[in-house]
Amino acid sequence: MKPRPSPDPATRFEPCLEIAESGRFADAVSRVLDLAAGDTGAGEAPDDSRAAAAAQALLRIARMAEGGHDAASADRALENARRLRPNYADLHFHHGALLARRGKRVEARRALEAALSRHPRYLAARVELAMLDAREGRIGEALSALREIQRDSKIEEPRAFQQGLSSLERADWEAAEVLMRRAVRGADPKLEQALDRYRALMSKGEAAGAAEVLRDVLEGHESYPDLHVLLGSAEMALGHYDDAVSSIARGLELNPDYHGARIQLALAFDALGDRAAATEQLQLILQADPDHAPARELLEHWVPRSGAHAAAHPHRASESSRRKGS
Repeated sequence: MKPRPSPDPATRFEPCLEIAESGRFADAVSRVLDLAAGDTGAGEAPDDSRAAAAAQALLRIARMAEGGHDAASADRALENARRLRPNYADLHFHHGALLARRGKRVEARRALEAALSRHPRYLAARVELAMLDAREGRIGEALSALREIQRDSKIEEPRAFQQGLSSLERADWEAAEVLMRRAVRGADPKLEQALDRYRALMSKGEAAGAAEVLRDVLEGHESYPDLHVLLGSAEMALGHYDDAVSSIARGLELNPDYHGARIQLALAFDALGDRAAATEQLQLILQADPDHAPARELLEHWVPRSGAHAAAHPHRASESSRRKGS
């Protein structure tokens, strides 16, 4: 007789997440800690797989708790997550960012430095530490650190990063902080919670609910291109192709170099039966990046082989395509 497979350790903590979703964050943290201990002896640590799953559940509860204005429960969740998995740089980073937002700068610096000791190239942690310097009045040190990051790191949104630098040069560190976090996708618990919910709903095929989550979060994050594109993806799944074109095009207005969004726009145009507009979007990508494999493969699938090479190497895009996608 074959032994029954062991359940996924993560499933053990799903009821805790449901408790947190109901707003009972302190109870959810306590329940995770009880389940993590399980049948271990007093003072003994849980096994690796259970500890890892517990730490991830605590991170998700911390995001919900801070989004629900229960900073104390968020703090407790992250403190215990770090204890369970002390080598996870993400947990130190998220706790440091939370502590900084609560004004606990000494503890925040300690946690962020712990994250960087485990992952020295951790971009969001480096930015958060620089912004902590700025909050403490060391604007020059913060600018120096951020310019070094700009030189040696791949920034997700270079424009936002540069705008953040300009704000910091004017000693407007609050505006700089918002822009820097947007540029590197630093810790924003409300946003992370919304994205977790969006992904969960999309994975269950509940695109209508996922779209509502994105519309709610966009009210406070209108300048985030990827949120518009994710909304467009949900609208595509619902068959609302005109709405998807509008949402994705808005994302491209904010970041014209967002090739993934332009591919989504091409797919939306194709779903509307406008293959010409769709191929023009792919041509725009290949003009900027001739080696962009997804755009090339899609173009070769859409355009007859005899014309695929010419379509992939246009001399210049038409003004109409720029109006549609830029």
